[in-house]
Amino acid sequence: MNILLTGASGLLGRSLMKTLAPLAEGGSLTGLAFSRAKAPLAALDLTDAAAVRAAFGRYKPDLVVHAAAERRPDVVDGDPEAAEKLNVGATALLAAEAASAAARFLYVSTDYVFDGSAPPYRIDSPTHPLQAYGRMKLAGEEAVAAAFGSRADFFAVVRIPILYGRVESLGESPVTELAAKVFAGKPFSCEDWASRYPAHADDVARAVALVCGRLSAGEGGTWHFAGAEMLTKCAMARAIAAAFGADPALVRSDPNPPSGAPRPRDCRLDDSRLRALGFSPEIRFAEGVRAAVSPFAPRP
Repeated sequence: MNILLTGASGLLGRSLMKTLAPLAEGGSLTGLAFSRAKAPLAALDLTDAAAVRAAFGRYKPDLVVHAAAERRPDVVDGDPEAAEKLNVGATALLAAEAASAAARFLYVSTDYVFDGSAPPYRIDSPTHPLQAYGRMKLAGEEAVAAAFGSRADFFAVVRIPILYGRVESLGESPVTELAAKVFAGKPFSCEDWASRYPAHADDVARAVALVCGRLSAGEGGTWHFAGAEMLTKCAMARAIAAAFGADPALVRSDPNPPSGAPRPRDCRLDDSRLRALGFSPEIRFAEGVRAAVSPFAPRP
C-alpha cells in the first residue's frame, strides 16, 4: 500500500521510516518533513491547505501516519497560535483529506491528555489535560474522530509517553537534554517529582507499525504505549551519569514540580490492548539512553 508519514525527519519519524517500510512493500512510503526536509524526504508545509491537498493527489495514500507535532509544552505556551496551527489545524486538515480519499489514518497523541491524578489510564479513561499542549493534542484526537464519523475502523490514535532515542542533537528530546548537563561535569538540580515512563523511539515505532497492520484489517480506536520503567527526570539523569562513569551525586534531587507549563504527576498508561497482541517494549532505559547519547559524550 501507499503510506504517507508526517514528521519523518523527527525522532520518532526516523524510526518509523524503517519500521513502516515492510508495510509499504509493493507500494510506496513517502516521508514528509518541513524545516529539516532533505532527500529522500519530501518537503511539505502541513499548515498549507492547498499544498496538503496537492500532496494527497500526488501520493494517493492508502494510509496516513501523522507523527508531526510541536511536542514541547513550554514552546507551545510561548507561541500557542503557531502550535495550534500544526497540532490541531494540520491534524484536522490531514484527517479530512484522508477521510475524503478513503485512506486509513493513524494519529500519534500523548499521555498528557490526562491530568496525572488517577493512573493507570485506560484507553477509555476520562481525559483532562493540564496544559495547552495536552489540550491541543486532545483536540487533534477529536478532529480525527469527527473527520471519519461513523467509520471508526478507519482511524487509530496511539498515545505515547516521553520519548527518547538516537538523536541528532542532545536537545532533540527532554531525556537526552539531561545528558548535556551530566557531561558538563558540574552539580545541577533535577526535577524528582513526576513519574515518567520513557519510551524509546524504536519501540514506539514497532508498536505503531503493529497498530497500522491492525488498522489496515479494520481494527481502529485508541491504543496506549506504556514505557516499561518508571523514572523521574532525576533518576534518568543519574542513570546517564552512571552509564558514563560520572558521579551520580552531581545530580541533585529537586522534589518540587517543574516550572513552566503544568505537568501531570503520573500519567502511566494501561497498555493491555497492545500486550494482548504480544507486544512489549524491548529496550531497557540504561542501554537505550547510553546508545542514544554516546556520540555526544566527552572523549577521555
